[in-house]
Amino acid sequence: MLKVHPIPGKDPWAHGAISTAEWRGARLSDILDAAGVRHEDGLHVAFNAPDVAPEASPVQAYGSSIPLSKAMSEEVLLAWQMNSEPLPRVHGGPVRVVVPGYIGARSVKWVKRITVQPGPSENYFQALDYRILPPESDPGTAKPGEGISLSSVALNCDILVPGDGAEVPAGPLTIHGWALAGDGRGIARVDVSLDGGHTWCQADLQPAASRWSWRLWSLTVEALSGPMTLNARAWDDTGVTQPESAAGLWNPRGYGNNAWARVDVNVLPRRVMPRP
Repeated sequence: MLKVHPIPGKDPWAHGAISTAEWRGARLSDILDAAGVRHEDGLHVAFNAPDVAPEASPVQAYGSSIPLSKAMSEEVLLAWQMNSEPLPRVHGGPVRVVVPGYIGARSVKWVKRITVQPGPSENYFQALDYRILPPESDPGTAKPGEGISLSSVALNCDILVPGDGAEVPAGPLTIHGWALAGDGRGIARVDVSLDGGHTWCQADLQPAASRWSWRLWSLTVEALSGPMTLNARAWDDTGVTQPESAAGLWNPRGYGNNAWARVDVNVLPRRVMPRP
């Protein structure tokens, strides 16, 4: 997004804004059932945390919410284990919310209070910040509720190896990456292009650990010497694929960029060994 237009006050996350883990905890739906929560349309489940965010206006503790219909889904957890170990404090321990298929901002860390309420959270980060504003909007004057609230994760993929700007030898090159579909949908295919999207090859997909985890993929190609642009795009099991360019997705806060992955590499010529 920053390559399209500057976004003051936002840090580029580049390739590091996603990971996958194995979680263990209690289903939030079981807790809500035990509390006697009735399944009514329009209700939201709000989460409050103790960490104070100085960037919020006014300064306040972090909070977020999800629709009750999502909260009652079997995959939403109050988690206290991560990768078979007690949940580290840096990742939200002793207990955090885990909302698979939704943006990480909804998986509130260090959760201390859960409230069922008539509408979405009015916390700064949900009512004002994590929203896709129209391109012409001024974030500084946006009103609460303006724009589209971020919720489920958009279909996306990325190239992990080789890295952007890498130098690689000519010859066989194995490209590795991940792909993730939104809110429980599956990855059906990943395509890779070596010529800016004019032609495509289908990558090999590894099995998914669950319907909520990413799928790793790889493809071995013949790299010819000179500059080369690698692109990757994913397709989900409903036939949806990613948009080509971030320019058409640009918004003043830089959210929701799920355009084709792109990596530029320099392929070094083959070394010819002299004859003895």
